[in-house]
Amino acid sequence: MAEPQTSVAAIVVALLSPLTGPFAVIVFAALAGATWPLAAADTATRKQGAFLLIRLVLTSAALTGFVAFLLEQQFGYPANKVLAPVAFLIAWFGDAWRDPGALVDKATAMARQIKGVFTGGGQ
Repeated sequence: MAEPQTSVAAIVVALLSPLTGPFAVIVFAALAGATWPLAAADTATRKQGAFLLIRLVLTSAALTGFVAFLLEQQFGYPANKVLAPVAFLIAWFGDAWRDPGALVDKATAMARQIKGVFTGGGQ
């Protein structure tokens, strides 16, 4: 027989998953995207790394809904289908959005990597 805590947790997840599902997608995609800037950052302590990760995930969580809405309004992509890629990219850009030149450089590097994947590895 299952323990009572497990049963209660399963019931709570079943009831709340329609409400928390999109937010969970955003958070997990942002965590995945934030690993690249975290790996490249010069953080002296774990605490600095944790604060960078939290800042990137929270920024992504705050901006993803708005960007997904704009993509739906301008290009017709369903907002609920682009949440994960948008959250990933916002977190992946990291702090580059503060410097437009760095943002363009990072976007260009990403386009080259994607092109390399589809064309057989040439960068």
